[in-house]
Amino acid sequence: MKKNQATTLFIVWGSICLFANILCSNASAFGGDQGYWADWVQKLANGGFEKFNGNYPPLYVFWLWVVSKIYVLTEIPIDKTFMLKFLCLWPIYFSHLGLVDITTRLVSKSKLDPVKINLIIALVALNPALLLDGPIWGQVDLFPCVFGVAALYCINFRNKIKYASMFFALALLAKFQMILLLPVFGGIFIRRYKVSWRGLPAMAVAIALVFLPFLISGNLGGMLSKAYVDTTSQYPFSTYNAANLWMLLSGNLSSDATPLFNLSSNGIGFLLAPSWIGKILFVIISAYILKCALFAKTLRKTFELATLNAFAFFLLLPGMHERYLLYAIPFACIWFALDVRKSWFWATAITTLCAMNIAIVNGFKGADLWPWVSGLTVIVFLAAVIHTLAPRAFPFVATVFQKLSIPRFAPYVLLGSILLVELGCEIKNSLPADIELAENQMYLTDIRIDHFTQEYSTPKINRSVEGKTLAVKGRQFEHGIGTHAKSQLYFNLPANAETLEFMAGIDDEVSGGGSVKFSVNAPDKVLWASGVVHGSNPPVQGKVDVSGLEYIYLEVDANGDNAYDHADWLNLVLTVKK
Repeated sequence: MKKNQATTLFIVWGSICLFANILCSNASAFGGDQGYWADWVQKLANGGFEKFNGNYPPLYVFWLWVVSKIYVLTEIPIDKTFMLKFLCLWPIYFSHLGLVDITTRLVSKSKLDPVKINLIIALVALNPALLLDGPIWGQVDLFPCVFGVAALYCINFRNKIKYASMFFALALLAKFQMILLLPVFGGIFIRRYKVSWRGLPAMAVAIALVFLPFLISGNLGGMLSKAYVDTTSQYPFSTYNAANLWMLLSGNLSSDATPLFNLSSNGIGFLLAPSWIGKILFVIISAYILKCALFAKTLRKTFELATLNAFAFFLLLPGMHERYLLYAIPFACIWFALDVRKSWFWATAITTLCAMNIAIVNGFKGADLWPWVSGLTVIVFLAAVIHTLAPRAFPFVATVFQKLSIPRFAPYVLLGSILLVELGCEIKNSLPADIELAENQMYLTDIRIDHFTQEYSTPKINRSVEGKTLAVKGRQFEHGIGTHAKSQLYFNLPANAETLEFMAGIDDEVSGGGSVKFSVNAPDKVLWASGVVHGSNPPVQGKVDVSGLEYIYLEVDANGDNAYDHADWLNLVLTVKK
């Protein structure tokens, strides 16, 4: 394949990869992990590296520190919003694009026909497991894998071997689970010891630079202990939602110290507990992988062994999470690009198994996805119509596109531009909606609710119905009322009350769910009605004349069932006559 054709291939599939990641980022994240990100970003914002006590390795913590500075500079409250998920995923967007880049470089050197080449790249760019784990779930497991891929690639080439140890160290500094590559990397390192040692100085410099901020802040020991020691005993289960060997033999969330087959732990019975037998089996597999790596002389064999050991890591070790089979996928993808005939089944099978395991816990869902998926459906239909009416249109566009001189780094520039523009929009939409009141204005929430009816919980002043910061479509509000359909909130008005201005919407805490109808009512008439408001809608605005009224009541109708109907009345400003 010619160089310009390979570049075109990357630009096309790189752009598709970007679109898929941005689209999937609008799905509902896994709330528990988003809570960790919010907590750690808050700690970094408050006390920097000195006060950070999270259990995550240091390389990604650097990015969380950057995220914390963005929040500090913009004065946006740190919470589990789309903006937080979006910012935390930037390393994943670039990692996925980098994996597509490496894949196109490798397959462009092959003699495969164009159909097979595009299918290989498609599996990488649109890999369902990578999308489920990263932009959908909100996790960053792909980030360390890219460093692992780079380490295994460089260790195989004399002119690049000086970088191999550095990349391997960075992989471990991004996620300790990358130790699974040690038998493969170590075996090749030993076989090529006459030149591989030259990469050790670069490795030492990389480690020193990563540790330096923690060393200066006096928190290096605490960080290392929490990230690399304490986490080894954090989940004392045979399996933690991982569909592996122990799910079959022990069951989910069972103790990893309980011997199999109801045997007693006295005597040698403890050796049949998952905590022991799993580690013994993995060591045996790793020893075999090490032996093979000592004699591995091709790049395809290197990534085949890495895939096998990553698979064994997930299958055999106790305490695995549902996501950890993902560590095998980047290596399987590279193996797929190098040896289609031998690897196609394993690459697709591992991807399918991993995607299913993740989807059981956190699938592709969320009300914010509807506009994206609907728009994509329309685009595909229009493309089909054009193809039917003008079958030569797309081949003509492809020919013209290939003749254009577009640099290979264009997708990275495009990604950076998209992220910066989106960040600007998120900052604008996430700034707290505060209002400067005139002398004759007050918040309705300054007046006590006279009485109310509410089918679930009680109304909360300046908080959501679950007691969180009021937030609608990523924008946070300091003043308002969190309620739940069906509800009626009654307020006695001052005698000189004139107008009431407000906004209303469904709180972000329900992740786009729910649908309600808002209305402001006088004793004998409806002053204002919103129509149906869905959880995916921005807040609606209203203004009513309340002159001469003794009281009003704010009503939220459930519009059918009241599931997820967490309704917010926002910035209720009451103007009185001067």
